[in-house]
Amino acid sequence: MRRARAAFALLLGLAACRGREQPSAPPGAAPTPAPPALGFLDETREGTPVEGGELRRRLNGEPTTLNAILQTSGPEAQVLQYVVRNLFDFDAQLNLVPGLAEGYDVSPDGLAYTIRLRPGAIWEDGRPVTAGDAVFTIRKLADPSVPAPVFKPLFEDMETVEALDPRRFRVRFREPYAFRAMAFALPLLPEHRFAGKDFLRAKDNRAPLANGPYRVVSWKAQESVTLERNPRNWGPAGHFERVVFRILPDNTTAYRLLAAQELDENQIDAGLKARGEVDPAFLSCCRVVESYSLDWIYVALNNRLPLFADPRVRRALTMLSDRASIVRNLYRGSARIISGPWAPDSPAYDASLTPLPFDPREAAKLLGEAGWRDTNGNGTIDRDGREFAFEILVSTGSEVGRQIDEMLAAELSRVGVDARVRALEWAAFVALVDAGDFDAASLGWSTVDPNPDPYFYWHSSQCAPKGLNSVCYRNPEADRLMDEARREMDSGRRADLFHRLHRLFRDDAPVLFLVNSTQKFAFSNRVRGLTTSPLGLYGIWPGPLGWWVAPEAARRPAA
Repeated sequence: MRRARAAFALLLGLAACRGREQPSAPPGAAPTPAPPALGFLDETREGTPVEGGELRRRLNGEPTTLNAILQTSGPEAQVLQYVVRNLFDFDAQLNLVPGLAEGYDVSPDGLAYTIRLRPGAIWEDGRPVTAGDAVFTIRKLADPSVPAPVFKPLFEDMETVEALDPRRFRVRFREPYAFRAMAFALPLLPEHRFAGKDFLRAKDNRAPLANGPYRVVSWKAQESVTLERNPRNWGPAGHFERVVFRILPDNTTAYRLLAAQELDENQIDAGLKARGEVDPAFLSCCRVVESYSLDWIYVALNNRLPLFADPRVRRALTMLSDRASIVRNLYRGSARIISGPWAPDSPAYDASLTPLPFDPREAAKLLGEAGWRDTNGNGTIDRDGREFAFEILVSTGSEVGRQIDEMLAAELSRVGVDARVRALEWAAFVALVDAGDFDAASLGWSTVDPNPDPYFYWHSSQCAPKGLNSVCYRNPEADRLMDEARREMDSGRRADLFHRLHRLFRDDAPVLFLVNSTQKFAFSNRVRGLTTSPLGLYGIWPGPLGWWVAPEAARRPAA
C-alpha cells in the first residue's frame, strides 16, 4: 500500500555504492550466481542505451483504475508511471526534480505555492497541459465525493487554488506544513476529457490520455496492459518501443516465465531467490537485484472491531508473532524486525527502541487481563459470550504473506485464539482493505516517496473508507503528536516528536509491525540501465523509463 510524501536527504552516502560487475565465466563452466550488492545500484552510465524492443514486465494484480488520482495500489502506480507525468518527481537521491512543472515559488509565510508549468508539455491529443488542468485536478482531490485517499490528505487544508495564466497556478493553504512541497509530486488530469462527464465512471479511467512517454493501447482484464511510445511525447522518451505488463498474481508462475525468457522482470521472495541460485535455466538467463528500501511488512488489525479495540490484546498478538523466526526462516536473514510504522532507514525511526518480544506466556497473561478466558473448556478463549475467532486475509500469490499468517495462526491457537487464513484475488483483497471491511489482513507498505509523516495512515481523521487509515486506529495522544509534528518546521524537534510517536505506536500496537525486508527482483540479463534507491526500483525518476535492452538482445526478436 502507499504512501508518504516529502523530501529527506537520507542514505545519500549509500546512493553512490553499487555492485561491481562480475567477471564472465570461462567457456564451458557452469554459471554461478553473482551475489547481489545491498548498496544502491546505478547502471545509468554503463554502456550506451539501445532504442527499441519490447519490455515484458509483471503486475502482481489487476489495476482497479488508471485514473491517476484514484490510484491506491502498486499495479496502478507501475503502469501510470509510464503514461502520466507528475508535476515533480523524486530522483534516486530522494531530491525533487521537475516533471510537468519547471519550478515553484513559496510565499514568505510558507502558505502559498506558485507552480510554473513547462511550456512544451502536451497531452496525447496535442492539447497543451495547462494551469486549468492543474486547478481541475486539485479541485477534484478536494471534492468529498471523489475517493482519492493517496492525494486528498495533502490538500485537505487547502484554502484556494487558482490559475494565474495558462502556465502558472497558485495554491494557498491555511497552515504551514513541513513537507508541503512534496504535495506537488502530483499527476494531472486533462480537464477537457472529463468536463460534463461522470468523473468516477468516465472511460478515461480505463484508457487515460497520456502526457508521458507512453500511451495505453490495450487493457485485457486479468491478462495484460500494453503500452506503446506516445508519438506526441514532449519530454524524455523511453528506450523500449513497447511495454507489456502481464497480470500474474502467482509468484511461482512468474518465476517460471522469467526463467523461460518469456518475462523480463519479476519481484521475488527469499525462497525463489534461493531456487534461482541452483537453477541452471535461471542462472543462464537472469540476475538478482537486491537492496533495502523504506518498505515494510505488517498484519493489519481492524481496530473498529471489539476483538482488537483493547491495546492489551493487540500487544498480545504482537508478542505471539515470532518475528525472529520469520527473518530466519522465511526471509533467510534478509530482513530486519521493526517496532513501528517506518523502516529502520527512515529519519522518523527510533533505533534505540526495542521491539516487543516474542513472549507467548506474557501474551496469554495480557489476554487474560483483557477478559479473554476459556470459560467453557472448548479450547478457544472467550469474553461476554463471544469466542476469540477471526479471519486473516492475504492476497493470492503472496507466498510469504501466507506463510507469515499461518505461523501466526499456529502461535495464536496455542493460547486459544482461532485465526483462519483466507486468500483472495488481488482486486477483491484491495477492495476490502480500502473499505476497512476485514478482520485482519496481511499487508506490505509500499513507500514510493520518503515523507515519514504518519498522519495520512494513522490519524483518526483518515479512517477508511475516507482515508488510508484502513485499521481505523484512534488515539487522541497520537493524533495530537501527529498534528504537532507536521506543523513543526525545525527538523530536530520534529524528529523528537516522531520518536515519541514511535514509542506510542510500539506500545499501542495498532497493527502487528513485523519486518523491513530487502526488495528482491529478478531480471533478464537483456535489461540494462537499472537504478535502485531507498524508494526501490519504481518510485524514482526516471526509474523504469531509463531501462534499455542489451545490444545483443536487441537484435533478436522478443520471445
